[in-house]
Amino acid sequence: MSPSQIAKVARREYLTRVRSKAFILMTVMIPILMGGYIFIMPLLFTSSGTDELRIAVVDAGTGLAPALAGQLAAIEQPRIDVAEQAVVPDDSESVRRPYTEAVLDGSLDGYLVLTPDPVIGAGSRYYARETGNPVMLRDIERAIEATLLDRLVAGTGVDTERVRAWQRFDLEAVTVSDEGETEGGFEAAFFSTFALAMLLYMAVLINGQGMAMAIVEEKSSRLIEVILGAVTATEFMTGKILGVLGSGLTQLGIWVGALLLGVLYAAPMLAMGPDLADFDLGAVLSVELILYFSIFFALGYFLYSVFFATIAATCTSTEELGQAMFAAVLPMVVALMSSFYVIANPGTVATRVLSLLPPFTPLVMLARVNVLTPPLWEIWLGIALLALGIVASGWLAAKIFRYALLMHGKRPTLPELMSVIRAG
Repeated sequence: MSPSQIAKVARREYLTRVRSKAFILMTVMIPILMGGYIFIMPLLFTSSGTDELRIAVVDAGTGLAPALAGQLAAIEQPRIDVAEQAVVPDDSESVRRPYTEAVLDGSLDGYLVLTPDPVIGAGSRYYARETGNPVMLRDIERAIEATLLDRLVAGTGVDTERVRAWQRFDLEAVTVSDEGETEGGFEAAFFSTFALAMLLYMAVLINGQGMAMAIVEEKSSRLIEVILGAVTATEFMTGKILGVLGSGLTQLGIWVGALLLGVLYAAPMLAMGPDLADFDLGAVLSVELILYFSIFFALGYFLYSVFFATIAATCTSTEELGQAMFAAVLPMVVALMSSFYVIANPGTVATRVLSLLPPFTPLVMLARVNVLTPPLWEIWLGIALLALGIVASGWLAAKIFRYALLMHGKRPTLPELMSVIRAG
């Protein structure tokens, strides 16, 4: 192979990709969409869309309506106006019909029905046209819980505020390692692992599919015959993959920069609460994690790109590519799903085995490093096996490339490809 020829192909592929409108649009839109999801969605879920709710409390024999009305009136956002308190014999449909009609004609936003319960004292059901806001429903649930608690401890001398504080008890997890103690536990590990895994997944999926589509188009237009007159099939494949890797690293750098700017500047400016105000980026993204992520990203990107290029070389049309693309995406999807198991079970034998299998190493070993750092020799053994896997898959892909790249009209079968590999 000629390094200069590979560099020419890689440069052409890189410049073609980074100058394309699709690349620019995707590079810009992903941070915008992710930022919208992270910063705007919580605001949507914490807003009920109205400043005031008119509801009725219908008591079917619990005697809790007045106390519950007081608890509901204490809710600040949205402010709840208890328009009516009623005592009814039961919660049958005929009894509820007037309130249902009031909801339908807009004179009420909803109504709560309380029914006796032998275990907890009362059951409840909320009827309304709009029941999709989880924050509002949680506030109503807390009001009912407080009402039931007040009845339970009435006359016992128990401080209800302390009981409610116990109900809100939060166990803080601290991960202990040789490097020290790290707060955050599962939440921090899950967030950082999932975010980094999705970056790799999206970058490979977007750029790998683009490379595969370009190869198929060059085959179908016979442009590939002109290209192979100047470079060998192996040089062409290697240059293509390196060009895609370069564009992927460029894209990743922009995304990571946007993420850091968003966390360091946008979140405090939006003043979205104490959780983000006290957010410690260093507790989630350490220098060690970023170093290992860079290594696993580059090696994993190269390995998955080989899969995409090999699949593309065997296809003669974009329709065939669409059907065959699942084979290239499957290892990455399985690795992504496995990383969730690893986060919860970082020390099992299955986790250790998965982290050393090259198709799964980039995401699974990254999850292990993030959750429960394995011995250093295991990490570098995984890196070495991943590098060997890239060499082996590249060797096999080169043989398939040379055989299948100039085929038109007929896709090679699996037995034919196996014969090519054995002949090599």
